Amino acid sequence: MSRVFDYLARFAVIVFGFLCAAIAASFFANLLIIGTFGWTDTAPFAFSGPIYFTVFFLAAFFAWHAFFPAMAAILLAEILQRRDGLTHTLAGGGVSLAAVAFAAPDLFFDTGLTAALLACGLVGGFVYWMVAGRTSGEWLDRQPVN
Repeated sequence: MSRVFDYLARFAVIVFGFLCAAIAASFFANLLIIGTFGWTDTAPFAFSGPIYFTVFFLAAFFAWHAFFPAMAAILLAEILQRRDGLTHTLAGGGVSLAAVAFAAPDLFFDTGLTAALLACGLVGGFVYWMVAGRTSGEWLDRQPVN
């Protein structure tokens, strides 16, 4: 029974890490939007209200499109027991590129947009590592308790 609890607890940590990564990538995308369009004079206003909606709206959008590539990367990291930050950060970038390639293949060749989404994926991968990736695959090393 303890092994089942370990699996459920790890699954909960993975889901929480994925949600944190999507929110962090979305927040970074909002910062890129504010900086790219030169809205520096409206930035204090954006941080007092609208960003609370746009971050979570964009996070849901990111999570929806990145779910399957992210779960493949997370499963691979769990099986290979990769616990380093560089692996998870680069996997986040790869997940973002895969999500763009599958969701909007015509936008994949827009270098500015692709670079921005790649940066958001790198941030998301790093946040996932901070939340859940540092203990990736540890459940495989535990011995079953009788």
